[in-house]
Amino acid sequence: MTSMSYGDLAHSYLLRRQNVTTKAEMQLLQDEVVTGQSRDITARVRGDVVPITGLDASLSRLEGYQTLAREQLLVMGAMQTALDTVHELSSNLAEFLVGVSTGVSETRISAAANTARSNLETVVSALNTRFGDRSIFAGTATSSPAVANASTLLDGAELAVAGYTSGADIEAALTAWFDSPTGFAATIYQGGAPLAPVTVAAGEEAHMDITALDPAIKVTLKGITMAALLDRGLMAGQTNVRQDIANRAGLSLMQTNTDRAYLTGQLGAVEAQVESAAARNSAEATSLKIVRNEITTVDPYEAASKLQDTQGQLEKIYTLTARMTRLSLMDYL
Repeated sequence: MTSMSYGDLAHSYLLRRQNVTTKAEMQLLQDEVVTGQSRDITARVRGDVVPITGLDASLSRLEGYQTLAREQLLVMGAMQTALDTVHELSSNLAEFLVGVSTGVSETRISAAANTARSNLETVVSALNTRFGDRSIFAGTATSSPAVANASTLLDGAELAVAGYTSGADIEAALTAWFDSPTGFAATIYQGGAPLAPVTVAAGEEAHMDITALDPAIKVTLKGITMAALLDRGLMAGQTNVRQDIANRAGLSLMQTNTDRAYLTGQLGAVEAQVESAAARNSAEATSLKIVRNEITTVDPYEAASKLQDTQGQLEKIYTLTARMTRLSLMDYL
């Protein structure tokens, strides 16, 4: 029978390789003892990784939904704040304008007109609110402001009412300009088409399609603009006509209170939908994580026993290595 033996150098290499392998195994076992999770998933499921792959894909999809939901809720919160600003300013201005009745002085009309012009600038600023790098009322044109500045808006409105001399005609001309595809929509609105629905859960979409072209927003802008034109001298010297214009602007804003409230409620309903979807996604993700943990969780007693055995093996390797390094010719003989 032929016997084989290893030289000292070969023994040294074998021990070194065993040392590295054992250390790596001990590190893996230490991690499993600490985390309670298997580090070698393939071995844990005996090569059948399909269930784990499916669970991970579902969890990844749910995390995508959650990330999108968080972003959309922040955007809708910014939209609600802007719409609240528009509604509050419009409601207060409406009362002020309707109060400009027959017999008041030109000074009061001018004060109301000046307030309207100031409010128009604030409303335009609210509609041009940006969340991060996204213009929230500009639809698909997220990099552009939703509407042109207040001065440009008033320039366009002035041209639309030029030549009209009665409050009724001026209001009609302004209404036509805001409603015309070649008027406000073409010259003042700088956004794009409404955004496409956003998927917030499996088979569920949320519609965030509010833009500055929404009818409630356009009618509100029309009322404020009509009053703000008085600040530019519309029908100067004709106090009665100016009073009529201010009164019409105020009544128009009052009549749109319901429209603005409906718009805010519509947005709130979408917020509630997204929050509900996010809650369901979170619950589903928690359930899937529990299932995954059940598959990948290691027996703590078994892991601790293996770790102890591996530590013993490493100690033996260190002992053998130490003996070999101290071996001399005298010891050998």
